[in-house]
Amino acid sequence: MITTLLVIRHGQTDSNISGYYMGWSQEGLNEKGYEQVKLLSDRLSNVPIDIIYSSPLKRALSTADAVAEPHGLAPVAIDDLIEINLGDWQELHAGEIIKKWPDMWQQSRVDPSGLVWPNGESFAQAAERSVRAFDSILKANRGKIVAVVTHDIIVRIMAMHVLGVVYSTYRRMEISNASFTKIVVMDDKKQLITLNDTSHLGY
Repeated sequence: MITTLLVIRHGQTDSNISGYYMGWSQEGLNEKGYEQVKLLSDRLSNVPIDIIYSSPLKRALSTADAVAEPHGLAPVAIDDLIEINLGDWQELHAGEIIKKWPDMWQQSRVDPSGLVWPNGESFAQAAERSVRAFDSILKANRGKIVAVVTHDIIVRIMAMHVLGVVYSTYRRMEISNASFTKIVVMDDKKQLITLNDTSHLGY
């Protein structure tokens, strides 16, 4: 029995290009983001997706809605797929964060796996719930094709979980807006088929 997961990062938002860290804020897609998710939806329109799960944040749900529309599906929101809780970093610009937490910022650029965000979540907590969501979705959808719309960090964690690598490798991969990462599970054997597929975006 083969189960396929298409793990999707939401389309572009203004903060993705302006250097602000939005965390759990309900920021929506920008104009380019909507263009990206339309191209993504067109790319996946002929894939027989059975069910779509999404982070509860607006930018993810808007992306999930676009992917779901050709299939006549309604996205199912799962709290464990939400962006990491950045605590005091939320809605701050990178420049402000560098001034207030220079050591933590530097560590986040190299290896964030041991960090705990001030008044927020630890990387370990985000990893635990990401893997919990991954396992729960797999268990509930054996033999199906599943789309999962979430955030950069969650996609990376799921990919590292499938590869069985340590989380300190976090910065060695790129997950672009409106990309999808394809994971196939057969007889409990997990395989990463594609990472950060953006061919539908034309760049």
